[in-house]
Amino acid sequence: MSKTVSTCICETNLIPNQPQENVFFHSLYRHQQDFTSEFVRTANSTSPIQICALFSTQGPDNLGAFLNLELNKELSAIVAEVSKNSVLDFDSFSKRVINSLNIKVCEFIVNKGGTPLRTSMTLVVIEGDILRVINIGNTRAVLVRDGKIFSLTEEQTVAHRYVKMGVISAEQEATHPENATLTQYLGKMPQDGEIQADTKVHLKLKDNDELCLMGIGISKKLPASIRNRVLVNPNSSTEVKCKELISASFNNEVKSGMTAIVIKIESVFLLPGDAVIGGDPSHEVAPQPKKAAKEEATYIDFTKENERENTKAFREDLVNRADDEGGDTTMFNSGKINADEVRSGKKDKKEKKENKVLNVIIPILILLLFIGIGYLVMFIIFNAAHLVNVFDKKTQETHEVETVIMYAINDNTPVYAEENVESAIIGVLNKGDVVSKSESGESFSKVKTSDGVEGYVLNVQLSDEDPTIVEERPEIESDPTPTPTEETTEAETTPDETEPQQTTEATTQATSGTSATTEATTTTEATTTTEATSESTSSTTTESSAESNVTADTSDTTPSSSDTTPSSSDTTPTPADTTPAPADPTPADTEPAAQGDDTTQN
Repeated sequence: MSKTVSTCICETNLIPNQPQENVFFHSLYRHQQDFTSEFVRTANSTSPIQICALFSTQGPDNLGAFLNLELNKELSAIVAEVSKNSVLDFDSFSKRVINSLNIKVCEFIVNKGGTPLRTSMTLVVIEGDILRVINIGNTRAVLVRDGKIFSLTEEQTVAHRYVKMGVISAEQEATHPENATLTQYLGKMPQDGEIQADTKVHLKLKDNDELCLMGIGISKKLPASIRNRVLVNPNSSTEVKCKELISASFNNEVKSGMTAIVIKIESVFLLPGDAVIGGDPSHEVAPQPKKAAKEEATYIDFTKENERENTKAFREDLVNRADDEGGDTTMFNSGKINADEVRSGKKDKKEKKENKVLNVIIPILILLLFIGIGYLVMFIIFNAAHLVNVFDKKTQETHEVETVIMYAINDNTPVYAEENVESAIIGVLNKGDVVSKSESGESFSKVKTSDGVEGYVLNVQLSDEDPTIVEERPEIESDPTPTPTEETTEAETTPDETEPQQTTEATTQATSGTSATTEATTTTEATTTTEATSESTSSTTTESSAESNVTADTSDTTPSSSDTTPSSSDTTPTPADTTPAPADPTPADTEPAAQGDDTTQN
């Protein structure tokens, strides 16, 4: 294990709409009540596994601050569980941290109505004398060794990607408009792809090495020359360096992203007997000389290939030393672990193996679950149009079952594309054309013509009866002209006959008709039937008189008929008149008869 002393300072932003930052400092972090003031903490630690992190969230101020609190709570639960294991499986740990925190950000975004939030994270893990780094986004971590500064992280932004591609220079990156646009961040939805975190940093620490985690303001806005001069000062403590970084930020008008964590590795070779008891540096226990040879044989340089074997040997030697010396080790935020507690780890070896298997299987199952969810989401997205078409087809089939046969009642009936008379006309119906009505609205009905055209027709232009059938029925119209009597027919044929004998017969018939008229006018009860008969008789009498005048004077027949007609109409009595007025036309009607007799005698 390593002995470290650490200091963190987290200042509140002085301007709005800037990334909100928070720290994870050995399981401590800034709470809501600490937002209004400066958050300063310093601690000594000899824990086998020491974890510090820095979060920076882009988005609305309040949402970003509360999201950082949720991320710290989630990370605290993960670290508490990992601390129970004697050996850290970094691959499994890093995947779990990234997936769990990303899910937490996505859930937070959904719960807050979809407001976009993007979180950068830089996390360092110190296990013994091995340092590992997880970096996502644009927060930075550096290593200070022997007066030199080495960058441990690389910004994951659009501008930095352009620098790597050679599109822009490194000097142009700071002023590029996409300098703060993240390419990797916590808060990626399944459809956005997986998070490509940078976990390649893996190195062996030395005594007096210093680590520094910096917020956006210090890493991007504070001049590098000022920042580096503070970090490489060998005579300054971690607390002094943090305060100088914050003070330099204020002096250079940096008003946001003022967060710094400085960790100094005082010793990378610390045994349980060498640990600080009760947190007081004056109570140090010197190591036993007889164990020096074993220590040199056990603690060899770690490499990527034999990392796990050497770590295992380190833990076994740690248990043996605890048995021999019976000392206890003060662990920051973890209470006291005595020799019995260290010895219990050896007895639980089988259980740890089982837990190790579960730690491998559970992330795989979670990964498969998210892959399945992502596949389902992508399937719905790419097949949405097809699913809509299937739904529309089923709806159309349902409507087709309920279709009604209708007929157009007028020629040139327009078929509209939409339920609007101003829409395009896609067809024309003639009177009697058959259509299938599937839907009926207040003014329009959706129809399908015999040609397969689907559109909308005004309801007033449709009928459930065929209008052409009504047109084919013959209409019986009443003829106001009275049916001619047999006597009138014979009288009309008289002008075509020139024989005197026929003229005499017609004159006789006219005389008899006049008598019948005289009798009809004397009737006291006037009925409609009598009026019709009187009119027919008067007409017949007039025609007979006209024929008689034609016989008497062949040079001019028309005037005689017109002269006779008024006298006939004057003789027609009203139904209520019982006065024997019709007797007057008798002498006039008898004159043609006298003339007829003269003609016969001649």
